[in-house]
Amino acid sequence: MILGTLWPEYHRTLTATPKPGKDGYPNARALLNQVKPVDVPVSFTATALQSSLVHRDRSLATAMSTSDSGRITQTLAAGPQLVDHYHQATSHSPYGHAVITTAMDARRLGHTSPLPSALLKAAAPGYLTEQQRAAADPDTWFAHALDYALERVMGVAAALEPVANTEGMGALPDVYRLSDYLDHHARTIRSHVFPPDSFWTAAREHAASTADLEALAEAADHRGRYRIAADLYQRAADAGGTGALAELAWRRGQTGDLDGAEQLLQRLIDAGDTGALAQLAQLAQLRQRAGDLDGAETLAQRAADAGDTGPLVELAWRRGESGDLDGAERLAQRAADVGNVNALVRLARRREESGDLHGAERLAQRATDIGGRDALIRLARAHERDGDAEGAKRWRRFGL
Repeated sequence: MILGTLWPEYHRTLTATPKPGKDGYPNARALLNQVKPVDVPVSFTATALQSSLVHRDRSLATAMSTSDSGRITQTLAAGPQLVDHYHQATSHSPYGHAVITTAMDARRLGHTSPLPSALLKAAAPGYLTEQQRAAADPDTWFAHALDYALERVMGVAAALEPVANTEGMGALPDVYRLSDYLDHHARTIRSHVFPPDSFWTAAREHAASTADLEALAEAADHRGRYRIAADLYQRAADAGGTGALAELAWRRGQTGDLDGAEQLLQRLIDAGDTGALAQLAQLAQLRQRAGDLDGAETLAQRAADAGDTGPLVELAWRRGESGDLDGAERLAQRAADVGNVNALVRLARRREESGDLHGAERLAQRATDIGGRDALIRLARAHERDGDAEGAKRWRRFGL
């Protein structure tokens, strides 16, 4: 058996009926007319790629994990050559190499959106030597570098690919996507490499979205580059990134800038970010630990007004723990006023434990009036489990 591959257009040319007197491929046609063609699809379906045969073959498995939309044939045909194309550029196209490396770093560090050409152009100089920068033509170097990055290896794959316009025909202008195969390669050969300063400056100015900025900031933070991370988070926050605002608020709170943290959290709450309420609760605790009880209560009340009574309940509990039952009651009542009776019930239990049965029953009555019967019944059952029939009876009458 003879097995071979051939592009469809070449097969048509070699097997077409010749014009009289102009038969240029008689032998090829005689051979190909005897074979049974098997069409290889442009891309394979997800079902086909689940075959155990794919996973048993190392090359196929690698191609599957590094190919876009099931286009494993193109990867098998040109993946290794694409890597060679990238590494060979260090000698005969260093500017192309720099642009491709920029794209590799951006992708592996979290920039998932299509890569703007402005980011590639601004970052690339940091990947070049002084001699290479001095020898570059300021007007043409980037165009030539981009041409190299877009060159199709083996006619099927390029380091950078155009991005299709989702609303029409053609490609989006000035944005590119890194080859999945090179992305996979970069995560191996550059996993411990930290990009030059030009990369971070370019990312700050030209990242495609706030989500990309936040991801790059997180990557810098994980690598101990806190100044760079803070700068990128600030840029993302200025552009409206809620994740960046939350991160900056947390950082300011941890460094003792409670006022700054509070301002950022308020921006999030005003924007409807309910996740900020949890951080507001943490900030209230930080203010309490710092001795700023009034500030802590203000923040807890602000969270309650926004729908989260947790901070008020927590503060009430902590006041009770410290022996300030009157202060705890005041906070518990404020939480109850917006629908959370748990603090009143817990405080009633604490007054009972301190021997103040009158105060305990007063709080239980308040909880009952607001609708806290279920909580009081649970408290009665807890007494029953402890063998305290009298206590169980006391709380059950409020819960019924």
